[in-house]
Amino acid sequence: MMVRKAAVQCLQRILYGHARADTMLAQAESALQQRERRFLHELVYGVLRRRYSLEADFSRFCKRKPDELSAAALLAGAYQLRHMRVPGHAAVSETVAAIRQLNPKAAGFVNALLRRVAESAPPAKLKPGQRAELPKWMYASWRDAFGGEAVQSLGEALKTQPALCVAVFVDRAAWIEQVRAMGVAAEAGRLSPYAVLLPAGTAVTQLPGFDAGAFIVMDQAAQAAVLALQLADPAGRIIDLCAAPGGKSMLLARRFPKAEIVAVEIDGRRMSRLRENLCRVECPNISLVQADALRLPLADGSADAVLLDAPCSASGILRRHPDAKFLHSAEGVQALSVRQRRMTSESLRLLKTGGRMIYAVCSIHPEENEQVLAGVDGVSAMQRLLPAMDHDGFFHAVIEKRSVGQ
Repeated sequence: MMVRKAAVQCLQRILYGHARADTMLAQAESALQQRERRFLHELVYGVLRRRYSLEADFSRFCKRKPDELSAAALLAGAYQLRHMRVPGHAAVSETVAAIRQLNPKAAGFVNALLRRVAESAPPAKLKPGQRAELPKWMYASWRDAFGGEAVQSLGEALKTQPALCVAVFVDRAAWIEQVRAMGVAAEAGRLSPYAVLLPAGTAVTQLPGFDAGAFIVMDQAAQAAVLALQLADPAGRIIDLCAAPGGKSMLLARRFPKAEIVAVEIDGRRMSRLRENLCRVECPNISLVQADALRLPLADGSADAVLLDAPCSASGILRRHPDAKFLHSAEGVQALSVRQRRMTSESLRLLKTGGRMIYAVCSIHPEENEQVLAGVDGVSAMQRLLPAMDHDGFFHAVIEKRSVGQ
C-alpha cells in the first residue's frame, strides 16, 4: 500500500502540479525498499507514457470528473490492471487502500470505477491522440507537420521503455563481444560507428571499461549530430555550448584529439557533473567555462567550429522523460524557440568566417527545429529523426558562416 500511495502522490504532483518526475521519485523512494522502488518507477513512468488511453478506459464509467488525487489513483489502478503482472484483486484493493489514506471520501468512487475496469475489456475505439498517447495540442501539431501515420508510428515508440545506448571509444566489435560474454545482449547502432544498444536497466558501472572511460552513455541520434560537425583545421578551436553532462564534448575530443575544445555550461550543478564525467573519461584537450550561452565571454570569430545543443522542450526524448509531455505547452514551445534563436545568433558571433556550427535539440517540434533557423544564412544538411524503437527523436542542422555580401 505504501508504494501505491507514493505513486498516487507522485502522479498528482507531476500531472497537475507540473513537477518533474525525477524530482518526485527521488523524494518518494527514500522511504522504500529496493523492490518497492522498482515497482514505483515502473508504475509512475508507465502511467506517464499511457495516460490518455488509461483515462479513456475509466472515464467511460464516470458520471462526474474525478478530483486530482482520485484521477491519479484511477490511472495507477488502471495501469496495473492493463499493463502489469499484478492480480486484479490486488491492483484494485491496494490502490483503494492508498486513496483511502489520502482522501477517504474518494475511496468508494475509486473502488467502483476500478472494479468496472477490471471486469471489462479495454475500449475498442480510441481517438487518434489517445492512441498516440499525446496531449491534444501536441498531437495536432505533429499530425499537421508529419502526417497521422507517422505520428502513430512514433507514438508506438514513445510507449516503450528505451534501450540503453552508449558511445564506445575502444574497438566496438571487440567490446560488444565482451559484453555478450557477460550474458548481456548488445548490438551495434546504425546511426553512429560508436553506438552500441543494450537492454534497458543494464548496470552501466558493471560494463567493461567503465572506470577506464571506455564508453559514455549517449543516444545514437545525439551521436549523429556530433558526427555532422566538420573541422577544417585538426588543431582548431571548438566551442561546445550547453555542454553538460559532457557526452558531446567527449565525443568531439575523440574525433578531434588535436583540437582545443571549450565546454561551456551555465548551471553550477550540471557543471559539477560535467567535471565528474571528465575525470572518468580522460580528455586533456577539453577546458571548462561556466557562462551563459546568451552572453558569452568569448571574442568574435574566436572559434573554428561551434556545437550548440540548445535547451528545448525535450519532445524527442519522451520515452526517457514522459513527464515532458505535461511540463510544456504550445505557448511554452514558442517561448523556447525565441531563446533558441538568440542562442544561435550568439553562437554565430563566435564563429570564424568559413567555420561551421551545429544547431541541435532533442525536440522534434518544427518551432524548435527549422523555424528557429528561418532567415539564417548558410544553413544546410538539416536532419530531423523522429523517435523510433532504436533511437530518440533529435534535430540537427549545419550552418556555415559566410563572409559579408556572400
